[in-house]
Order: sequence, then C-alpha cells, then structure tokens
Amino acid sequence: MSKKYVKMLYSSPIGILSLVADNHYLFGIWVEEESDFERELSENDVRVVESHPVLNPIISHLDTYFKGQDPDLSELPLAPIGSNFEKRVWNYLRGIPFGMTVTYGQIAKDLQVASAQAVGGAVGRNPWSILVPCHRVLGAGGRLTGYAWGLEKKAWLLKYEGAAFKEKKEKE
Repeated sequence: MSKKYVKMLYSSPIGILSLVADNHYLFGIWVEEESDFERELSENDVRVVESHPVLNPIISHLDTYFKGQDPDLSELPLAPIGSNFEKRVWNYLRGIPFGMTVTYGQIAKDLQVASAQAVGGAVGRNPWSILVPCHRVLGAGGRLTGYAWGLEKKAWLLKYEGAAFKEKKEKE
C-alpha cells in the first residue's frame, strides 16, 4: 500500500504552487507547469484539502516571503528524504540569506566537495523550492543558470529579493 499525502494549492506571483505533505512533514513544493511536477506521486496518493496542520504554517511562511520579508525557516518540518550529500547541500541552502546569492563552486568549496556539478545535481533535486532557496544559487561569475521552475521564475525571485546576478546570454 502506498503512502498517502495531502495537498493544498497556493496562488503565488510566479504561479500556482502545489504544497504536499504527509501527517508530519512537508514533502515538496511544485509549480503546476513544472516538468517534474509532483514527481514520485500518483493522483491516488494525494488528496486536496482546505486546511492541514503541516501545510497551514507553510502557507504562512510563503505569505511572509511574498510580502518581501525573510521568514524564519529554522523549524520547517521537512520530510527526511534525500541522500546524506543532498541533505548537506539542502541544509547549506537554508542558510543563504534573503537577497543574497552564492555560486555552485562556492558551495562545493564550503562543503569541501570536489565537484560543483555534484552540488548542482543536489541543488536541482531540492523538493522545497523557495523555502529552501535553491534559486539563490548561481553559476560561475554570478550567472543565472538552471532552475527546475524555469530561468524566468528564478530571475523573478532574485529580482524580487533584490539579489545581484548576470542574465544568461543566448550566445556566448
């Protein structure tokens, strides 16, 4: 028997977000048109609810964020998923302040990891976008690079926070 989850939809400036949790943890946040929308979940596993003890505070955090404030995310009930390496990277992401950015290379250096590409893979598998701010990670030289929700959404979030970054050029 598969695990059951609940979902609430959140209307944000970048689109409708799907917030999914079980009875204890936030499992993921997705934008409806995202390519890996609700990955690893089937429609039979998820039921839409109007209110939920795990998701109500998540909505409050998102409301705070979209009012231009940096919510305290230290007590987020994140699902215990991911490899040990991914958890290290995701924990690092949680420490990047609102309006600030770091590069994949800087994370690799700080975590004493040989490969910025490995860091990029872990950042890309972050299931809690916005609240675990993978959008604050840039390529070398502060260049805008990959984002599961699309570069336009990443650029919007960074501009919203007042973060400095370099737009990706079509041909370099």
